Amino acid sequence: MYVLSEIRDTKNIYKYIAKDKADHIATTINNVLLRSAVMNALIQDHDGGTEFFDQMAEGVFNTVKNDADIELDYIAIAPDGIVSDVYPYDSNVDLLGYDYLDVTKPGNVHSRDAYDNGETVLMHYFDIKTNGIGLSATTPIFIDKGSETEFWGIIALNIDSENFVNAFRFEPFEEMGINYSLSYVDPHDTKHLIKESETKVKDEVSYVFNISNLNWELSISPDEGWYSYKNFIFVLMAFLAISALVSLFANMFIKIRETNEELWKISNIDKLTGCYNRRAYEEKLKDIESSDMCKNLVYIAVDINGLKKANDNLGHEAGDELIKGAATCLKNCFKEYGNVFRTGGDEFVSIVCCDEKTLEKCKDTLDRSVNKWKGELNISLSMSKGYAPHYEFPDLSITDLAKTADQRMYEDKRNFYIRTGQDRRGSR
Repeated sequence: MYVLSEIRDTKNIYKYIAKDKADHIATTINNVLLRSAVMNALIQDHDGGTEFFDQMAEGVFNTVKNDADIELDYIAIAPDGIVSDVYPYDSNVDLLGYDYLDVTKPGNVHSRDAYDNGETVLMHYFDIKTNGIGLSATTPIFIDKGSETEFWGIIALNIDSENFVNAFRFEPFEEMGINYSLSYVDPHDTKHLIKESETKVKDEVSYVFNISNLNWELSISPDEGWYSYKNFIFVLMAFLAISALVSLFANMFIKIRETNEELWKISNIDKLTGCYNRRAYEEKLKDIESSDMCKNLVYIAVDINGLKKANDNLGHEAGDELIKGAATCLKNCFKEYGNVFRTGGDEFVSIVCCDEKTLEKCKDTLDRSVNKWKGELNISLSMSKGYAPHYEFPDLSITDLAKTADQRMYEDKRNFYIRTGQDRRGSR
């Protein structure tokens, strides 16, 4: 009973070790997947433009190297599935023209899966076109074209297998006499061995975890068996090793978390105004569509009056000042009740939850704030607004509320130009 108790306690420790290592593996791989998502967001924000690719790709390449200790084999973008740009260029020039959607080529079945699912897919081991065996984070890109969404192409971040495995740092396991086996199961239930120790695991403890579309399993066991006279010393060494590993990786995890938070801001926050951007706005609409709408939800559409006139007469710095001024007024008024999004050049949307009395108070606060605003280059600020409360239109979806708010905003804008006698075409 004593021996069984010792074995049970030791196995529990090994389960913790396996989970700790699995968390490190998942963090390392997700570090790569996140960069693919950021490049996706940038291409969407540039409406399919790729002029930033070389500079951005170099930054992604170096960041992954520094944060995850992974040297990417290459980064490629493929409009309509055909590779048009690749980084680094000189060592991967042969990849230009490669068709990621040709399912007859190695690994491309999973590129097609990425296209169909609209999600980043971790493509498992296949022959890289340029060099040996590797994995790839493949992300399809869809661009909004008015009321429709069109497939733009694919981003691929490739890693050669040796570099991939080395980043997981199994050397401490070998030094401590821990046998291990890392594998994953693909969507077709085929098991693939990634790496294992020279001595096979026996009577192992396993930890199963998911990364993207693949299910992973890490199995470990002590080289000397679960119980021996040396086991007490080994347990002590294991604890000491875990403490050392925690200290070793703590700074790396903190750095990765800070980097991920910064990347989230890049993907979701408008740089000029600090408001949420169009990407975050689209995600908010999806959340509302998939859940019960707040009964006091109000969709507010806002457009700046006279922005073109300010740009033409005073320069784009004056136009930016109006945009930032509008953002400040909107955030100060509505941030307590919801979010403010910059959805276009001078177009804003605020989605809030407040009752009718509070909404009227917010309207008055916003009007007074706009009337008091004064910039360094502009003496005043004017905005057209359209409010569409859910309690006024209980049968409308969020999409229809948006249309109603837009109609009311355009009516407000028309009245503004009639009232002021300005030429709408020249003033915007």
